[in-house]
Amino acid sequence: MTTLKTETEASPVSLTTETKSIAFIGLGNMGSRMAARLVNAGYDVRVFDTNAAAMKSLVGSGALATPSPSQAAAGADFILSSLPTPAIVESVYLGEDSVLSAAKPGAVAVDHSTIDPATAIRISRVLADHGVRFLDAPVSRGIPAAENGTLAIMVGGDGAAFQSALPVLNHMGSTITHVGESGSGQLVKLCNNMISAITAAALGEVMVVGRSAGLDTKTMFDVLTSGSADSHMLNTYFPRTVFGPTRPTGFSLDFMVKDVDLFLDTGNSTQVPMLISGVVRQVFKIAQDQGLGQQDSCSVVEFYEALAGVKLQF
Repeated sequence: MTTLKTETEASPVSLTTETKSIAFIGLGNMGSRMAARLVNAGYDVRVFDTNAAAMKSLVGSGALATPSPSQAAAGADFILSSLPTPAIVESVYLGEDSVLSAAKPGAVAVDHSTIDPATAIRISRVLADHGVRFLDAPVSRGIPAAENGTLAIMVGGDGAAFQSALPVLNHMGSTITHVGESGSGQLVKLCNNMISAITAAALGEVMVVGRSAGLDTKTMFDVLTSGSADSHMLNTYFPRTVFGPTRPTGFSLDFMVKDVDLFLDTGNSTQVPMLISGVVRQVFKIAQDQGLGQQDSCSVVEFYEALAGVKLQF
């Protein structure tokens, strides 16, 4: 397996060849910002989302709204997507009025959703039979990185297709890694999100214990971030989503439960015991059942806060 990694600056990359046309399907929190960077970079971008309002601001910036995935994909050199579930991804690419029905041979499709590896592999094989190359390319680092073009993008699929798509990906990510064959981008993203879920739950449990025993939250934060317990989740994500006076939603707890379930489903085929992952899934599911699903995934800390009667806020 060959792994390539490129580090790029977040500033726009000049188009040195004939401008390519791009379809972007799915304009949620991440997709809307990623598509905006491509519009601002000068690409001809056609967009589709089931929510017409989501297309409005991009149209104002120069994108062309289309009424279906097939019409967005027709004639496009690159077809990008950012969608919420495996079923929706499969429908957009292989269903009625889909990418498959309109994509031209030689086009490269790049899916930035987080789905299971098996679905990514299945879509790749079907599209390949019609001359369309498919890359599974989920992203990490959240909404701020989508806005400023510093996403981490992990890509599975054909190496030549990856190289073809790299100039486009450079506008959206600063760390772009070709992980290996189809499905491997999704597999490493599920590993990433499982670790994130474990870390969030562990921080919530341990810091609530510390707070309940009498420690000041800010003091705990300062000490933990200066030692071996430090992590991106603690020093970057928790200050934005947990420790402040409000708790804005970046990546919802519902989506984290979906990704944890996908990880566990994938891991079942390995015969490796997933004791920690299984327990963490239960904690997140309890938080979801308590009505926290639409809040940020780090709101799993509220499960512990409610039991202890404390708040992890500065």
